[in-house]
Amino acid sequence: MFCNVDRFETPTGSIQVGRTMADPFGTGAGIIGVIGLAIQITQVIVQFGMDWKDAPDNVKTFMAELGTLKTVLSETNTNLLLNPDFAEAFQNRPSLLLSQLGPKAPSTTDTNLMLEICRRELDSMLKELKKRGQGHRLGWERLKGAFVAEDTRDSVENLCRQCQTLNNMLSIDAAVLGVTTYKEITEARKEQREWHQAEAEISLVIRGGVDESNRRQENQERQRERQTILDWLTPIDFVSQQHDFIARRQEGTGQWLLDSTEFKAWVETDKQTLFCLGILGAGKTILTSIIVEDLTTRFRNEKSVGIAYLYCDFRRQHEQKLEGLIASLLKQLLQKLSSIPDSVRIIYNQHKDKQTRPSVDEILKNLESVITTYSRIYIVVDALDECQLSGRCRPKFLSSVLSLQARTGARLFVTSRPIPDIEKEFKSCLSLEILASDEDIRRYLNGNMSQLPRFIFSKPKLQEEIKTEIVHAVEGMYIFS
Repeated sequence: MFCNVDRFETPTGSIQVGRTMADPFGTGAGIIGVIGLAIQITQVIVQFGMDWKDAPDNVKTFMAELGTLKTVLSETNTNLLLNPDFAEAFQNRPSLLLSQLGPKAPSTTDTNLMLEICRRELDSMLKELKKRGQGHRLGWERLKGAFVAEDTRDSVENLCRQCQTLNNMLSIDAAVLGVTTYKEITEARKEQREWHQAEAEISLVIRGGVDESNRRQENQERQRERQTILDWLTPIDFVSQQHDFIARRQEGTGQWLLDSTEFKAWVETDKQTLFCLGILGAGKTILTSIIVEDLTTRFRNEKSVGIAYLYCDFRRQHEQKLEGLIASLLKQLLQKLSSIPDSVRIIYNQHKDKQTRPSVDEILKNLESVITTYSRIYIVVDALDECQLSGRCRPKFLSSVLSLQARTGARLFVTSRPIPDIEKEFKSCLSLEILASDEDIRRYLNGNMSQLPRFIFSKPKLQEEIKTEIVHAVEGMYIFS
């Protein structure tokens, strides 16, 4: 390690020369050895007190080349080989320069061999200079012989050319490092973009999940509120009765009504009414359930078609009052809508806090408003004759429904026993008399023969006689319903 620095003048300018404490003329190996010898040779000349102005041209040329070689080797060693940043930059990458001069480079590389040859030649030159400088008559003529040795000059020139090659290697290393770094930066940016994209997608999924959870919760709250309003309108539900009645139907029965000209005209005509009279036990209720089933099946996928039905029952007259019947029609039509209309919410909010009930007029007004949201409405009323008479419930209900039909174009289907007051209201409408047809009775009997005693099963003729007698005996009454 250098502990002192002296400045000397050479043919190529001033140089700084470090002097070691141990041995100012010691030699090393490789780059450090060549640099040290070049410094020592210059130092020897200076110590001899020689004037560079008088030096022969070939000596000046040699010393200039030696100075250039020392500078290049010093810069290479300090800025590259001893620079940890350079080594780290090529830690996992191939380097042409390090393959020649790196710590893991073999001693047999071209550069290391040239360095060793140059070191030996410079060492011989240094020894020759020291030997020639021992006389009393020092001069350039005495010393120049040490500078013109052909092997020494060739080794310096060859090493200078090799330094240019090393410089080219460094340029290639820099280019490769630049390309590799650019590729790594590009890949890193790509990974960063992909990470950000993945993060964004995850955020979207999380946000979507939260939004979906919120929507689900809001929908559940809306559904609860919706059901609360529907139940507030009326607790009466005719759906369970419809399921019960249609389950009791014998397959194929009632088809005569669906195929009738009157029924087909009623289905296709606005403001049309089909009035069906039938005696007690004629099967009016079962036929009504068949009508409802046909309509709900026919228009299952048509949201613009509304269907509402009532099953009047004298045994439930205490429940089936005017307000409840009208509210039930409104409730059924609301159930098919995606949301409760504001007008219905308003009367609900107005009455729930006061714990009051809406008037018939309020319900009728909202019913008419809801009917107008549909392109087609079917209202089915079974057993109108069983609607209670007290408080003029039946005439008020009938008047209200007929007024709605006139204003909205609803199609009305009504069944009843023969009652003059009711028949008078429908005298100008389409009408059909409901009688249990022989064909329907036979279908019913065929489906229920298993209930007869076992000994009849093996006697087809007897079975036929039984069916014939029953058909004649019922006289149009569907008493099995």
